[in-house]
Amino acid sequence: MITALTNSKGGVGKSTLAVHLAVWWQERGADVALVDADGQGSSSLWLQEAAPHIPVFRLQTPDDLLDQVPELRGRFDHVIVDGPAAMSEVTRAILLVTDLALLPCGSFAIDLRAAAEAIRVVQQAQKIRQRDPQAILVPNKLQVQYRLSRELLATAKSLEIASAGGLRLRQAYAEAAGQGTVVWRLGRAGQPAAREIKELFDGLFGEDSQADEPGVAAG
Repeated sequence: MITALTNSKGGVGKSTLAVHLAVWWQERGADVALVDADGQGSSSLWLQEAAPHIPVFRLQTPDDLLDQVPELRGRFDHVIVDGPAAMSEVTRAILLVTDLALLPCGSFAIDLRAAAEAIRVVQQAQKIRQRDPQAILVPNKLQVQYRLSRELLATAKSLEIASAGGLRLRQAYAEAAGQGTVVWRLGRAGQPAAREIKELFDGLFGEDSQADEPGVAAG
Protein backbone atom coordinates (compact mmCIF):
# COMPACT_ATOMS: atom_id res chain seq x y z
CA MET A 1 0.00 0.00 0.00
CA ILE A 2 1.23 3.50 -0.82
CA THR A 3 0.35 6.27 1.64
CA ALA A 4 1.29 9.86 0.80
CA LEU A 5 1.45 12.93 3.03
CA THR A 6 0.55 15.96 0.91
CA ASN A 7 -0.44 19.59 1.31
CA SER A 8 0.34 22.89 -0.37
CA LYS A 9 1.71 24.42 2.85
CA GLY A 10 4.79 23.64 4.88
CA GLY A 11 4.89 23.24 8.63
CA VAL A 12 1.64 21.30 8.93
CA GLY A 13 3.16 17.98 10.02
CA LYS A 14 3.78 15.98 6.85
CA SER A 15 7.26 14.82 7.85
CA THR A 16 6.21 14.17 11.45
CA LEU A 17 3.40 11.91 10.31
CA ALA A 18 5.50 10.24 7.60
CA VAL A 19 8.30 9.27 9.99
CA HIS A 20 5.98 8.12 12.76
CA LEU A 21 3.85 6.11 10.35
CA ALA A 22 6.89 4.38 8.85
CA VAL A 23 8.22 3.41 12.29
CA TRP A 24 4.74 2.38 13.45
CA TRP A 25 4.35 -0.03 10.53
CA GLN A 26 7.86 -1.42 10.97
CA GLU A 27 7.24 -2.13 14.65
CA ARG A 28 4.20 -4.16 13.59
CA GLY A 29 6.34 -6.38 11.41
CA ALA A 30 5.61 -4.76 8.05
CA ASP A 31 8.24 -4.30 5.36
CA VAL A 32 8.32 -0.51 4.96
CA ALA A 33 10.06 2.08 2.80
CA LEU A 34 10.01 5.89 2.86
CA VAL A 35 10.02 8.00 -0.28
CA ASP A 36 11.17 11.54 0.46
CA ALA A 37 9.92 13.80 -2.32
CA ASP A 38 10.41 17.01 -0.35
CA GLY A 39 13.48 19.00 -1.38
CA GLN A 40 14.29 19.81 2.24
CA GLY A 41 14.88 16.14 3.01
CA SER A 42 13.65 16.47 6.60
CA SER A 43 11.97 13.07 6.81
CA SER A 44 15.01 11.31 5.28
CA LEU A 45 17.36 12.66 7.92
CA TRP A 46 14.91 12.08 10.76
CA LEU A 47 14.10 8.49 9.77
CA GLN A 48 17.75 7.57 9.26
CA GLU A 49 18.23 8.31 12.96
CA ALA A 50 14.93 6.92 14.25
CA ALA A 51 14.90 3.70 12.22
CA PRO A 52 18.08 3.29 10.15
CA HIS A 53 16.98 -0.10 8.80
CA ILE A 54 14.01 1.39 6.95
CA PRO A 55 15.05 2.06 3.32
CA VAL A 56 14.78 5.67 2.20
CA PHE A 57 14.45 6.77 -1.43
CA ARG A 58 14.94 10.41 -2.45
CA LEU A 59 12.75 10.91 -5.54
CA GLN A 60 12.54 14.56 -6.57
CA THR A 61 11.03 14.59 -10.07
CA PRO A 62 7.62 13.60 -11.42
CA ASP A 63 9.19 11.07 -13.80
CA ASP A 64 11.13 9.39 -11.00
CA LEU A 65 8.00 9.15 -8.86
CA LEU A 66 5.82 7.80 -11.67
CA ASP A 67 8.46 5.26 -12.68
CA GLN A 68 9.77 4.08 -9.33
CA VAL A 69 6.96 4.29 -6.76
CA PRO A 70 4.81 1.62 -8.49
CA GLU A 71 7.89 -0.61 -8.55
CA LEU A 72 8.43 -0.07 -4.83
CA ARG A 73 4.83 -1.17 -4.21
CA GLY A 74 5.82 -4.64 -5.33
CA ARG A 75 8.82 -4.78 -3.00
CA PHE A 76 7.34 -3.46 0.25
CA ASP A 77 4.17 -3.93 2.28
CA HIS A 78 3.91 -0.18 2.85
CA VAL A 79 5.50 2.75 1.06
CA ILE A 80 5.21 6.12 2.81
CA VAL A 81 5.66 9.19 0.57
CA ASP A 82 6.51 12.54 2.14
CA GLY A 83 5.44 15.17 -0.40
CA PRO A 84 6.68 18.73 -0.93
CA ALA A 85 5.04 21.85 0.48
CA ALA A 86 3.42 22.81 -2.81
CA MET A 87 0.75 21.65 -5.21
CA SER A 88 3.46 21.14 -7.82
CA GLU A 89 3.85 18.62 -10.61
CA VAL A 90 5.71 16.48 -8.09
CA THR A 91 2.62 16.42 -5.87
CA ARG A 92 0.37 15.66 -8.82
CA ALA A 93 2.63 12.74 -9.77
CA ILE A 94 2.43 11.42 -6.19
CA LEU A 95 -1.37 11.53 -6.31
CA LEU A 96 -1.37 9.51 -9.53
CA VAL A 97 0.40 6.57 -7.88
CA THR A 98 -0.72 6.64 -4.23
CA ASP A 99 -3.54 4.63 -2.67
CA LEU A 100 -4.19 6.94 0.27
CA ALA A 101 -3.48 10.65 0.58
CA LEU A 102 -3.30 12.02 4.12
CA LEU A 103 -3.64 15.80 4.19
CA PRO A 104 -2.35 17.29 7.46
CA CYS A 105 -3.90 20.67 8.20
CA GLY A 106 -2.82 23.18 10.82
CA SER A 107 -5.17 25.02 13.12
CA PHE A 108 -5.15 28.47 11.50
CA ALA A 109 -7.36 29.90 8.76
CA ILE A 110 -4.45 30.06 6.29
CA ASP A 111 -3.83 26.35 6.86
CA LEU A 112 -7.42 25.50 6.02
CA ARG A 113 -7.22 27.54 2.78
CA ALA A 114 -4.10 25.60 1.81
CA ALA A 115 -5.85 22.33 2.60
CA ALA A 116 -8.77 23.35 0.40
CA GLU A 117 -6.36 23.74 -2.53
CA ALA A 118 -4.85 20.34 -1.75
CA ILE A 119 -8.30 18.78 -1.68
CA ARG A 120 -9.06 20.27 -5.11
CA VAL A 121 -5.92 18.69 -6.59
CA VAL A 122 -6.73 15.34 -4.96
CA GLN A 123 -10.20 15.45 -6.49
CA GLN A 124 -8.65 16.09 -9.91
CA ALA A 125 -6.51 12.98 -9.48
CA GLN A 126 -9.57 10.99 -8.42
CA LYS A 127 -11.37 12.01 -11.60
CA ILE A 128 -8.41 10.98 -13.73
CA ARG A 129 -8.02 7.65 -11.97
CA GLN A 130 -11.78 7.13 -11.54
CA ARG A 131 -11.35 6.16 -7.87
CA ASP A 132 -8.05 6.50 -6.06
CA PRO A 133 -6.52 8.02 -4.13
CA GLN A 134 -8.68 7.90 -1.07
CA ALA A 135 -8.11 11.16 0.80
CA ILE A 136 -8.36 11.95 4.50
CA LEU A 137 -7.86 15.31 6.19
CA VAL A 138 -5.78 15.10 9.37
CA PRO A 139 -6.27 18.15 11.63
CA ASN A 140 -2.96 18.86 13.35
CA LYS A 141 -1.45 21.19 15.97
CA LEU A 142 -4.88 21.64 17.51
CA GLN A 143 -5.29 24.00 20.44
CA VAL A 144 -8.72 23.05 21.69
CA GLN A 145 -9.01 26.11 23.91
CA TYR A 146 -8.74 28.45 20.91
CA ARG A 147 -11.64 29.37 18.65
CA LEU A 148 -9.79 28.74 15.37
CA SER A 149 -8.98 25.18 16.39
CA ARG A 150 -12.63 24.51 17.18
CA GLU A 151 -13.63 26.07 13.86
CA LEU A 152 -11.13 23.89 12.01
CA LEU A 153 -12.65 20.73 13.46
CA ALA A 154 -16.14 21.96 12.58
CA THR A 155 -15.16 23.08 9.07
CA ALA A 156 -13.40 19.79 8.32
CA LYS A 157 -16.74 18.04 8.64
CA SER A 158 -18.25 20.30 5.98
CA LEU A 159 -15.56 19.65 3.35
CA GLU A 160 -16.04 16.99 0.71
CA ILE A 161 -13.40 14.81 2.29
CA ALA A 162 -13.19 12.34 5.15
CA SER A 163 -11.61 13.60 8.35
CA ALA A 164 -9.49 11.69 10.85
CA GLY A 165 -9.06 12.37 14.53
CA GLY A 166 -6.81 15.33 15.14
CA LEU A 167 -3.46 15.75 16.88
CA ARG A 168 -2.80 18.38 19.55
CA LEU A 169 -0.03 20.96 19.45
CA ARG A 170 2.57 19.24 21.64
CA GLN A 171 6.23 19.93 22.33
CA ALA A 172 6.93 16.19 22.23
CA TYR A 173 6.75 16.11 18.42
CA ALA A 174 9.45 18.79 18.15
CA GLU A 175 11.56 17.00 20.76
CA ALA A 176 11.25 13.73 18.85
CA ALA A 177 12.47 15.41 15.67
CA GLY A 178 15.37 17.03 17.52
CA GLN A 179 16.41 13.73 19.06
CA GLY A 180 15.94 11.70 15.90
CA THR A 181 13.31 9.41 17.39
CA VAL A 182 9.52 8.98 17.70
CA VAL A 183 7.33 10.19 20.54
CA TRP A 184 6.66 6.77 22.07
CA ARG A 185 10.41 6.42 22.71
CA LEU A 186 10.64 9.66 24.71
CA GLY A 187 9.51 8.11 27.97
CA ARG A 188 6.95 9.80 30.19
CA ALA A 189 7.25 13.16 28.37
CA GLY A 190 6.06 11.59 25.14
CA GLN A 191 3.19 9.51 26.49
CA PRO A 192 0.28 11.87 25.68
CA ALA A 193 1.55 12.39 22.12
CA ALA A 194 2.23 8.67 21.75
CA ARG A 195 -1.32 7.78 22.78
CA GLU A 196 -2.94 10.20 20.37
CA ILE A 197 -0.80 9.41 17.32
CA LYS A 198 -1.21 5.66 17.82
CA GLU A 199 -4.97 6.19 18.16
CA LEU A 200 -4.86 8.13 14.89
CA PHE A 201 -3.06 5.30 13.07
CA ASP A 202 -5.34 2.67 14.59
CA GLY A 203 -8.34 4.68 13.42
CA LEU A 204 -6.96 5.02 9.91
CA PHE A 205 -5.72 1.49 9.36
CA GLY A 206 -7.66 -0.64 11.80
CA GLU A 207 -6.62 -1.76 15.25
CA ASP A 208 -5.26 -5.03 13.92
CA SER A 209 -3.10 -3.07 11.44
CA GLN A 210 -3.94 -5.63 8.79
CA ALA A 211 -6.85 -4.01 6.94
CA ASP A 212 -6.46 -3.68 3.19
CA GLU A 213 -8.58 -0.52 3.12
CA PRO A 214 -7.99 2.33 5.58
CA GLY A 215 -10.72 3.25 7.98
CA VAL A 216 -11.63 6.73 9.13
CA ALA A 217 -11.52 7.95 12.69
CA ALA A 218 -14.19 10.32 13.88
CA GLY A 219 -13.52 13.95 13.06
